[in-house]
Amino acid sequence: MPAPKLVRRLAAAVAGLVLVTTAVACGSNGGPGAAAGGQPRRGGDVIFLENGEFTGFAQQDLRTWQTSSVAVNLFDRLLYLDPETGKLAPWLATAWTVNDNFTEIELTLRTDVTFSNGTALTPAVVVANLNHFGFGDTKRGITPSRPQFARYAGSEAIGADKVRIRLSEPDTGFLNNLADLRHSIVAQSTIDLGYEQASELENAIGSGPFTFASEKPGSEIKIVRRAGYNWPPGTADHTGEAYLNSITYIISSEGASRTGLLLSGQAHAARDVLITDEKQLQKRGFHYFGARPFGGVRDLEINPTANPLIADLRVRQAILHGINRAELIEGLYNDNWIAAKGLVQSNTPGFVDIGAQYGFDPARANRLLDEAGWTAKGADGIRTKDGTRLSFRVYPESQWVVPIPDAELIAIQLARIGIQFEIVKVDRATYTAQVAKPDNPFSWGHTTATDINQLWNRYRSKGVGGLADPAFDKLLDTIKTIPVGPQRTEAVGAAQRYLLDNALIVPLQETQQSFVTAPGLQGFIPETLGRSYFYDAWLDE
Repeated sequence: MPAPKLVRRLAAAVAGLVLVTTAVACGSNGGPGAAAGGQPRRGGDVIFLENGEFTGFAQQDLRTWQTSSVAVNLFDRLLYLDPETGKLAPWLATAWTVNDNFTEIELTLRTDVTFSNGTALTPAVVVANLNHFGFGDTKRGITPSRPQFARYAGSEAIGADKVRIRLSEPDTGFLNNLADLRHSIVAQSTIDLGYEQASELENAIGSGPFTFASEKPGSEIKIVRRAGYNWPPGTADHTGEAYLNSITYIISSEGASRTGLLLSGQAHAARDVLITDEKQLQKRGFHYFGARPFGGVRDLEINPTANPLIADLRVRQAILHGINRAELIEGLYNDNWIAAKGLVQSNTPGFVDIGAQYGFDPARANRLLDEAGWTAKGADGIRTKDGTRLSFRVYPESQWVVPIPDAELIAIQLARIGIQFEIVKVDRATYTAQVAKPDNPFSWGHTTATDINQLWNRYRSKGVGGLADPAFDKLLDTIKTIPVGPQRTEAVGAAQRYLLDNALIVPLQETQQSFVTAPGLQGFIPETLGRSYFYDAWLDE
C-alpha cells in the first residue's frame, strides 16, 4: 500500500467522514502480547491518527500528548524505565553508580551513538543537556525542568565516556527522572538554539530510531527510519534499525472519524479513540492498548483556600465520600478501565491500595454535612446554611476521554447528598485560565511521572494547591531520601493518607491513554509514560 496514495486518500476522508458507531459486548484489554504474531519484517508505512494539533518540539514541551506521540520516536534518553517491571534499563547510558547519600551519580555512556545530523554523542553534549534541564537558559527562553531537576547542582565530563552529576540534596528518584521523555537528549546544535527555533521540528535533532522527513503545519508530520540506528533501550525486542519505513501522523480531531478511518483500512493506529468504539474495534480484530502511565491517577484536586465553603474540611470530606467511582466506571466507561484505588497508579512503584478507607460512603458524607451546619435544603435538594447554597462552579477539563459526561455524573452523585456542582463547559484555553485563579476550588489532574515524588509538589507550602503545612513538606522530602522499596512505599502511603485525610485530592479512575492498532500492525508498545513507541513495530500485511 504506497504511502503517498494512502495519505492523499486519508486527508480527503478526514475532511468529510462522519461515522456513527455503537458499543458492543465487552472484551479483554489488549497489550503487547495481544499484538504479537509471526516474524518481524522490514518495510511498511504506518498512518497514525492524533486528536489535536502538535505543539512545539523544544525539550520542555515534549510531554504534551500530541507532540510526544512523535517525539518519543525521534529522541533517546539516558536511561529507560521499564513499564512492566518499574526498573531502570540501559539506553544512551550503559551503566550508572550512585554514592551512599544519593547526591552524586556517575553515568557511563555509549561511544557509538550519533545524532541525526551526524554529530556524536559525547559527555560534553550530555552535560549541556543536563544543564538545560537543571538551570534553563533565560536568554534563550528555556525554562528549567521542575520539580524533577530542582536539586540538580551541576555536572561534568570525566573522561571520554563518563559524566558525573551533582545534586544539592539527596534525591533517590533522580535517576528515574533521566528516563522522562521531557529529558530526551538532543544534539548540541539544538541546545544552542533559542526556544522558538528549538520548537521547530526540523531543528530538533535527536538520536532516535526515526528522523524528521516533512511537515504540513496543522495537518500532518512524517518521520522515516533512521539508517544505521543501533542503540535501542535495553528492554527492546531487537537491535539495529527500526522495521517500519515511515510513520505519518495525521490530525483527526473527531473521535468518530478516527474510528471510521481505522475500520476502513485508511489508518493503522490511533490515540484516544471513543470509549463507545473501543469494544467494536476489538471485536473487529483491532488491538486495544489501555496504556496506564506511571504516576498519579486521574483525580479531582481541591484548593482549600479558594473560598470559605471549601475551606471547611467536613465539606471536602463529604465530596470525597459522595463520589461513587464504581458507578462512574459502570456508567461511562467499560472493563478496559478501572477505578482508582489510591492516588498512585497501581503499576507504579510505591503504589499503596488505600481505596476502601476513602471510598464511597454517602451516609458518612451526609453526616459530615449535617455536622458542618448544612442541615436545611432547598426545593431542589441542595443544602443551605444562613441563606447560602452549598454550590460550586466546576469547569470540566478538555484533555480527558469523557470529561463532560464524567463531570456531569459526579454532579448527579453529589446532588444526592445536597452539594451542587454547576458544570460550566469551556474550551481548553479558558479552562486553563480559570483553574489558575486562586479562587477556583476545583481542577482535574492526571499527572504522569517517572518518579512518584513529582506528583504532589503543588501542595508544598507556597505551591498552587493552597496548602501551607511544613509537616506535609517534610513527608515529601522524606520520600526523596529513601530508595525504591518497602520503606519508600510506606513513606508514599503516609503522604497519600495526609492528602486524603485532608480531602485535598479525590481519586477517580486510573489514568489511561487508549491506543488502537490495526490487526496487521505488530510489536507496537506504549512506553513508561504512555507514549506510542514504534521501534519494535512492524506491518504484517
